[in-house]
Parts: sequence; structure tokens; C-alpha cells
Amino acid sequence: MNAQRRSGFTLIELLTVIAIIAILAGFIAVAAPRALERAKLRRMQAAMIDIRTAMTVYYTEHNSYPPAYGYVPWSMRDESPESINNDNVYYFLRPYTAVLRIHGNEGLYDEFSESYDTNRDGRLSLLEFLPIGEKNLATQVVTFPTTRYNGSNLQDEVAKQMDATRRPFVYIPVNARQFKRARQYWIENGDFMATTWDPANPTLRNIVFPPSDYDAFVLISVGPGGSTFGLLPDPIGTEPARDLYHITALRAFFLATRDLNDNGQLDFHFVARTQQGEARFNRDNPYQVPGAPAGRDMAHNELPDPRAPNGYGPFIFAHPERL
Repeated sequence: MNAQRRSGFTLIELLTVIAIIAILAGFIAVAAPRALERAKLRRMQAAMIDIRTAMTVYYTEHNSYPPAYGYVPWSMRDESPESINNDNVYYFLRPYTAVLRIHGNEGLYDEFSESYDTNRDGRLSLLEFLPIGEKNLATQVVTFPTTRYNGSNLQDEVAKQMDATRRPFVYIPVNARQFKRARQYWIENGDFMATTWDPANPTLRNIVFPPSDYDAFVLISVGPGGSTFGLLPDPIGTEPARDLYHITALRAFFLATRDLNDNGQLDFHFVARTQQGEARFNRDNPYQVPGAPAGRDMAHNELPDPRAPNGYGPFIFAHPERL
């Protein structure tokens, strides 16, 4: 009579099952973060497109995109700061989110951000600052500081922004005609990181702020790299206070939309650097820039932030895509 067969698994069977589970867990551990990242990128792109739509509506009504925080509004073009005692009149101190009526709508904010400090250096540069304001719970009206941020004041507002868990996308509008002249100036001087501004230079002479309109803009997200990687420069130190934000924004716009090798890929864009090989154009593999002076015509695509020169870039949404 045959012995009764024992129930259960053999050691070999158990080890095989454990090995299969370990392999599947490894696949999930690798694939899940990438899937989550791709989902966040899709949502972020959709949010940027929604903002572009709102910008288009605003442009249709005003023949301009909204000015950025800290700009001199067109109505004050003939006035000097000394003649006005109220920053809230002389400078544009509302965030673009308030103008587009999306202020507080975190569904249209930067899902990759962790505070308003986009490069994680423990402070807010001019272009990182964007007031959160105070909301009246009874009226639901948000009021914003009436003094312009200069890099060291408005500490209560700065504290709120540093403690925030999500921020709006960085918004930089420019006048295309002014920007093309500025871009020509930087390329003709071999200054591919836009570190200078000489109003006496013939190319920049007679550029007056504010321009009559803003007909181009970029939205910048820290993206999966979690940083703007130096694309939001500090002031040079020679800009007139009146024009400080305008000039700094032109420099940031140049970096954000830079395509010096003219291959249709932005030099510092996350997608271009991770999928199109833009990060490979580093100091060991520079390229020649047409129009730049001899001896200063070789460029590379190392990010302005020296802590991660060949890493991820931020996610950049330019409209129009090329100027």
C-alpha cells in the first residue's frame, strides 16, 4: 500500500517562490518611482497648458501677458520711484496667480516643488519670491504686501514661502523685441550665462522699461531634479532699482530658452538633458556658437549651478516655443 503523500511545499519550491517575489518586488521598486514621475510630469504639463490658456485669454483682453511681480507697470512709465511714495502704485506687487484667478489653486502649482526656494540654498532670490498674502476668511479676499521685495525685507512673507509645501510655477514674461536685442548682446560678447548688462552698449542702448507689452513668457518648474539649477540669477549689482526685476528677468529668460547650438532643444531643459543628450555638451565636448567673438565662441551646456553642472535641468515651458 502506497504511503500517504505529505502536504505542503518543498524547500526548493519555497525558495523558488521567494526568488520570484523578490524579483517582482525589485521590478516594482524600480518601475514605480518612474511611473509616478511620469504621471507627475503629465499633470504638470497639463497644468502649464491650462495656465497658457488663461494667459491667452488675458492677452486677448489686454494685448499683453500680465507683468511679473516687481515690474514697473505701464501706467508708471514716465514716473520715477522718487516721485511716488507708495510701492503698491509704482510696482506690480500682485502675483500672476491672482491676476489669472488661480491663486491658492494648488492643482495649477508646481507639484515637484517643496517650498518657494527653488534652488534649495536657504533664501529667496528676487525671481523666486511670489507673495502668498493674507486671506480674509469672511470675504475670501487675499491682500498682498504693499512693499516690493528687495532680497532681504518682508521676512514674515518670506517665512511663509519657505514653509510652503508647493509653489506656483516661476513666471517670467518679456517683450520679444527687447529680448532679441539682449540675446544678441550676450552672444556677441560671448557671455553665454548672461552675467553682464551694459546699458551703454549700442545693442542695449535705448531699451526702456517697462515695454509697451509682454508678448512672450516662460513657466519654470523645478521638475524631477527638484531645482532650477541656477536659471534664476541674482542681480548683477549695477541695475537701477527701477529696472532691477526687468533686467534680471531678461537674463533668466535667456538662460531658460537658450539653444546656442540651434538644434531645437533647450540647453537646460529637463527633457532635453535626460532624453536628447543636451547634458553631453559639457566642457569636454564644447561647440561653436555663431555670432560670438573669436576666442569666446565655444560653449557648453553645464548648468549655471556649479553644484550639479551636468545633472537634471528644470522643466521649462516656453511660449512661443522659439523667438
